[in-house]
Amino acid sequence: MQLIRSVFFNIIFFATITVAVIVGYPLVFFNKQKYVFGFWRYLSVILNVVTTKIGGINYIVENEENILREPAIYAIRHESVWETLVLIYKFKEPIFVLKEELLNIPLFGALSRKAGTISIDRNKGAESLKNAISQVTEAVVRGHPVIIFPEGTRMAYGEYAPLKRGIALFYKKTNCRVVPVIHNAGNFWPRRKFVKKQGTIVVKFLNPIIPGLTDNEFMNRLNNVFSSEIKKLEISQKAPV
Repeated sequence: MQLIRSVFFNIIFFATITVAVIVGYPLVFFNKQKYVFGFWRYLSVILNVVTTKIGGINYIVENEENILREPAIYAIRHESVWETLVLIYKFKEPIFVLKEELLNIPLFGALSRKAGTISIDRNKGAESLKNAISQVTEAVVRGHPVIIFPEGTRMAYGEYAPLKRGIALFYKKTNCRVVPVIHNAGNFWPRRKFVKKQGTIVVKFLNPIIPGLTDNEFMNRLNNVFSSEIKKLEISQKAPV
């Protein structure tokens, strides 16, 4: 039954994205960026319905008050496709920081760029990071929340690895708060796995890290939050109900 559900879910989920991107592509030719933000928001809402109703994957949010009204950087745990497409409707006009290769996907990449997505080209190293810092700072000044996946790649459920230090530069240059966001989506929607597992994802918006820390202090705090909260979620999943 789980396999059959996963087959239907995967077909409908990715077909929905494909059709939506084709239909929404003309928005890149409009001057007003808000139309593209609206497109991504409504697509996220639709994908949330598909995920819950067909995939059987629900979610709960803890500490939603930590979704701040003022611009902030959200350092989000990266375990699956779920947090990149389904969760985003929780944010108002978010700007993503993503790998350059994701923006090279036909149609999808154009719509992402139109929404102000900031790319990092690892082949260009410091030059690409410098440009990203400037764009992140500009996004914050314009009032946008900025979403970053500080691990740099999708991680296996429960797995922890030290975070990339680039986020410390964004934190320092923007002088705004960083909100760690931990979840266990990978337990139900594992990376590179076709079969999905029914259940409820737990999303935690943790206490913001205030500006003013040194790079090392900031990275130590963010790493400690990630490692401890990832472990807590893993233990809670194993606990008897």
